[in-house]
Amino acid sequence: MKSLAESLTSVLPGAELNWQALDFDQQTIELALLAIDSERLVLDAQQVGQFWQQLPYWAFAWAAGQGLARYILANPELVKGKRVLDFGCGSGLVGIAAAKAGAQSVLCCDTDPLALQASQLNAKRNNVNINVTQEWRGGIDDLDCLLAADILYDLTSAGDLAKQCAQIPNWLVAETQYQLPPWSSLVAVKQYSVSTLPMLDDFDHDLDVSIYIHK
Repeated sequence: MKSLAESLTSVLPGAELNWQALDFDQQTIELALLAIDSERLVLDAQQVGQFWQQLPYWAFAWAAGQGLARYILANPELVKGKRVLDFGCGSGLVGIAAAKAGAQSVLCCDTDPLALQASQLNAKRNNVNINVTQEWRGGIDDLDCLLAADILYDLTSAGDLAKQCAQIPNWLVAETQYQLPPWSSLVAVKQYSVSTLPMLDDFDHDLDVSIYIHK
């Protein structure tokens, strides 16, 4: 965790990481997240503004990711025995949930190498195995299910990626602001009220997270 903590400190002086437990009904996933109670951390307006411009997404458990992880753990048959891709993995929360639910294999993808490092660290903490990649080029023959949280707004403007993703047979998607891509048909199956962790004032507090499946 040391190198991740040092990277976080370079963005937000005095910031620390600590293990935080997320409870999903009868299951728990631990993640290395930003510790907002650090004695050395002073979150004044200037620091917060600079922080958000260089946001380390892997240091938060985002509301949409928590919603999708909860749905997967409550419905393990959706990923059990399947080869899944956690696209835009951040902390690796969704991929870890899929692994705990019995996925045959989990590939976590993120453009941020620190997110991949955090995902591996978090997976080890939760006693599950994942693989990571910084650039997924659409190896659809090796995938059964796409897992994604808060990424549809990106896919709508990424033509090549859209074509690749559209060929994956099963989707589980979580969005706080849903935008339907014209090349896919998604059906809402569940909604949760979730807050991003750690909580900074009223940022991402009690968001409505919708879960969608590929029709």
